[in-house]
Amino acid sequence: MGQILGAAVSAALFGALIAWVLRKVMTNVTLRQSYALGVILMVFIAPALYVVGSDGALNYGQAWIIYAIGGVIGYGILHVTARKPRDNAPV
Repeated sequence: MGQILGAAVSAALFGALIAWVLRKVMTNVTLRQSYALGVILMVFIAPALYVVGSDGALNYGQAWIIYAIGGVIGYGILHVTARKPRDNAPV
């Protein structure tokens, strides 16, 4: 449970950082799209870093499952805390 919580927090933080960089480079990306791209990138990068830094007790597939669950939770955190559009135009 602690690994999933850590994965969720790291996916939210690093996903937001990657999203910020993506929005600076690609101007036509919305906030939530960039959050999704950032979290997806972290779901594939973080397990590799976790496995390289571990003692070999965990393989990439196991780490990927942990970070995939954490990524879903992390995106949920980012989605809930994202700033809302200020215009009141009907959808």
